[in-house]
Amino acid sequence: MSTIAIVGATGFTGIELVKLLENHPKINQIDLFSFSNAGKKIKDFSNDIETEDILKDFATINYNDYSLVFFACPNGTVMNAYSDFKNSKTKVIDLAADYRLDNEEVWEKYYGLKHKSPEILSEIVYGLTELNRNKIKDAKIVANPGCYPTAAIISLFPLLKEKLINENSIIIDAKSGFSGAGRNKIEAGLDKKINNNFIPYNFYKHRHKPEISQELNKASGNDVKITFSPHILPIYRGILETIYVDLNDDMLHVEIINLYNEFYKTDSFVKVSESEFSEIKNVINTNNVNLSFHVGQDKKLTIVAVIDNLLKGAAGQAVQNMNVMMGFEETTSLIK
Repeated sequence: MSTIAIVGATGFTGIELVKLLENHPKINQIDLFSFSNAGKKIKDFSNDIETEDILKDFATINYNDYSLVFFACPNGTVMNAYSDFKNSKTKVIDLAADYRLDNEEVWEKYYGLKHKSPEILSEIVYGLTELNRNKIKDAKIVANPGCYPTAAIISLFPLLKEKLINENSIIIDAKSGFSGAGRNKIEAGLDKKINNNFIPYNFYKHRHKPEISQELNKASGNDVKITFSPHILPIYRGILETIYVDLNDDMLHVEIINLYNEFYKTDSFVKVSESEFSEIKNVINTNNVNLSFHVGQDKKLTIVAVIDNLLKGAAGQAVQNMNVMMGFEETTSLIK
């Protein structure tokens, strides 16, 4: 049995972690930490939580008390805490972006901060379990992927690895429920702004663009060119990405389906549709990635990928990584 800590437990992602872990059969204690809400009950922040646990002050954390610590916090939190936990026994999963990028210069350009531990950037394991499972098993720190990158990378990795598509003409048209913006922006009025609305934002400068490019480059071995266009949907949770690619040669729909079924044959959470369009409603409250493939004329292929941004795009992926890091069954406490 293991003792786990969640830092930043009152945010949307932290709440989802609590919900997933409170009945995990391999965990005997979960301590919840906050920077500004110590002394309050976690259930005060969600009607879906049963536990009466009291939030602890993050300033009091002793990392050696825990087998693993989740950080569901703003960017910069984990790199600032690194010197405090690096020599402890604990493993760490960072749900923010401090260690997602390998390149210090690129990270600082997109995140607008000076990185505090750039010397370890290239050593941190990128936590997309379907691609890095063996590395995650032995990792001290895992960088949980971003929500948009999770859907995009799983969608495109097999085609790029097998050199089946043009690497210079990939379009990722992405739409997310507004929970992806976080509690602060919603409480500041985003929930009203998004009502009966559909908002494009951060074209050509979104922080997830270099993350997607980095991992797709690893699949291809080349510098992949993508156009990434994010939008906010007037729904609370879920992501749908419509991805447009050009096939190098004509392929039958069944050949594409067979490629993905083979590539992800050991991955419980990747679901390949053989006929229907992927829809957000089919993945809500699950850890699944649903993919559908639509072949057009002139070697055109459109991929539709859907995930729950708070689960497979955040907390569910983090628990999946924890299960692998701790030697538990990978699907424990996760809905598929």
